[in-house]
Amino acid sequence: MLSAGIYAQNVTGTVTSDDGPLPGATILVKGTNSFATSDFDGNFSIEASQGDVLVVSFVGYTTQEATVDGDQITIALALGNLLDEVIVTTGYGTQSKREITGAVTTVEADELLAVPATTFSQQLQGRASGISIINDATPGGEATVRIRGFGTIGNNNPLYIIDGVPSQSQGNLNPNDIESLQILKDASAASIYGARASNGVIIITTKKGKVGQSQISYNSYYGWQNTGADVEALDAQGLGEYLYLADYYAGKTPSHGQYAFSGTPENPGVSIPNYVFPSGA
Repeated sequence: MLSAGIYAQNVTGTVTSDDGPLPGATILVKGTNSFATSDFDGNFSIEASQGDVLVVSFVGYTTQEATVDGDQITIALALGNLLDEVIVTTGYGTQSKREITGAVTTVEADELLAVPATTFSQQLQGRASGISIINDATPGGEATVRIRGFGTIGNNNPLYIIDGVPSQSQGNLNPNDIESLQILKDASAASIYGARASNGVIIITTKKGKVGQSQISYNSYYGWQNTGADVEALDAQGLGEYLYLADYYAGKTPSHGQYAFSGTPENPGVSIPNYVFPSGA
């Protein structure tokens, strides 16, 4: 009588990335406590059976799983979301995202340009928490921006820092020129910019020239508005009747420099002059 079974074997392999071998990666046989660590050249050796799943992980890289099919295996890890590489501009310098202790929000340029608007503050609406933005419907009007609500009884506008230059205006910057935008929302911004930062700070970095082939891009949008209903204006006769009735029901004797009045409130008589002269002339 013959019996078959699955026996553990010594599996060797290499853990690599786009930058080369990964030393110190952890290789775990899934469902067990058996693990190994890659050496300086990314090589490892572990006891595993055919069909076992190896879970390979390394800080800053996406965890990968690979099925054992032989005694040699190569596993390539892809770069994950590294907090150290997320740089935030804060006043006079830059910090990695994990070192930021204040309330900072970063908005990328692609998110802003997804909204057709004339100013970046209008594009910022709904893109960051803790910020209230009310659009101004007038031509060329700037949106009202409030960070953490109303802080004073005077000016509550935030301070704008455009490439290191303070500004109080939104309309002097083309939204297409913005590379990134950071919002400092807590009181720690006052240690950098002083009392001007009491209503929050919006730091804007504009695009700069890059090495490589020149590129030209163009985009535009347009729109139009129509009145909901035309205004029904009085003609000369109707205006005269209105002025007559206004004086009559105010207890005055109806009179006017242009019109001659007669008749009754039920049937007012209004004489329109052939020529209009300034009143009292």
